[in-house]
Amino acid sequence: MKSIYTKLVFIFISVIILSLVFTFFIASKYFIKNIIAEVQEDLNEVGENFISIYQINDGNNQVETTLNMLSKNYSLTIYDGSYKVIIKNNAPKKFAVKKKNIESVLSGHHFPISKSSDKHPYIVGIPFERNGENYALFVQPNFERGFFKMHRILFSSLLTTLIIGSITFLFVAKLLVKPIKALTEATNEIAKGNYDVRVAVNRKDEIGFLSTHFNVMTEKLGKLEEMRSEFVSNVSHEIQSPLTSIKGFAKVLKNRELVDGKREHYISIIEEETDRLSILSERLLKLASLDSDQHPFEPTMYHLDEQIRKVIVTLEPHWERKKLQLILNLPQTKIVADRLLLEQVWINLLQNAFKYSNNGGIISVDIIDQPHECSVIIKDNGIGISKENIERIFERFFQADQSRHKHGTGLGLSIVQKIIEMHEAKIMVNSMIGEGTSFTVILPKS
Repeated sequence: MKSIYTKLVFIFISVIILSLVFTFFIASKYFIKNIIAEVQEDLNEVGENFISIYQINDGNNQVETTLNMLSKNYSLTIYDGSYKVIIKNNAPKKFAVKKKNIESVLSGHHFPISKSSDKHPYIVGIPFERNGENYALFVQPNFERGFFKMHRILFSSLLTTLIIGSITFLFVAKLLVKPIKALTEATNEIAKGNYDVRVAVNRKDEIGFLSTHFNVMTEKLGKLEEMRSEFVSNVSHEIQSPLTSIKGFAKVLKNRELVDGKREHYISIIEEETDRLSILSERLLKLASLDSDQHPFEPTMYHLDEQIRKVIVTLEPHWERKKLQLILNLPQTKIVADRLLLEQVWINLLQNAFKYSNNGGIISVDIIDQPHECSVIIKDNGIGISKENIERIFERFFQADQSRHKHGTGLGLSIVQKIIEMHEAKIMVNSMIGEGTSFTVILPKS
């Protein structure tokens, strides 16, 4: 599998080469065309000037001097009517002149002819007469001079650009891929179970944004792993505790000399622990179902006040046992919600209120009906919750009153919070040690 670095380099070099080829083609076709026109104009001008000198000078001194001067830049050759070279300078010739082109110029045509297929951009042929004889002068530039190395210069420039650009891009690509490699290594560490890994964030571009969110994700995964480990530990502990009791008292019951009173007492403990296991498994399954987002959610319109009254009647043995006084303010209120799920909320909150109230305590349940929402307030004057524990009461298996740990599962409020979230509602807690606790559930009416 090719790395991103390799792909980036390959794509960059491919694009650069294609761009340079295209640029070279355009430059050769259009820019060089203008250069050729200027060169031909220059060659014609040089040729005409030399012809004017050659025609007025019978001696060769002036002509020879001019030829020597022009040989630095131009190659000049004069042909007579029999195609013989009568005059030429020492400048090197790059292109040979064909006989048919000499014949054409001697007959009075300039070379190159625009419509001719046999033409060269860097040669001009000029016809002229001297002493009644026809002559042909061919002029071509000295290609050793830099001005006429345009193709070579252009190609060298583009090649240099390619080399410098490629080296620069290799360096830039390496810097670009470096944080991605760091993210890859960090991801491998996470796959191994190391959630403490972090990547350095010293950029403000997309990669820096990705690195920041990667660190946030890693932190959340670490917390999730801690919660998972704690959850498994708590489940194991919660299950092991009643099982140990059941096993221990079951062994005691094997003693045939055990008096009936104690036997009944031990059997009742086993029944309580069995009930506790049943409630624990039921609530664990409930949480798993709610967490899966596949739990049935069927909102209907119904009377909230009637539902709360029925729950209170169902729980009568709990509050009668402790002689609790209930103060109800439940005006007729209609809402749209999942009836069964909310019933679980009121059961859990009221059971907690009854459980943590002192004998003869007061429980108040109020509904505050408003146009778009309603609030249900369940308040007791029991033992209360400390400030440091209020923030944790919705954590799974957390119980603020550790002295009563054996009487609960620590899952009731977690189920409450999940159901409240499903209804896009809110739940708030106010409590003071020794003065009681108040739970307020704010529900949208639709």
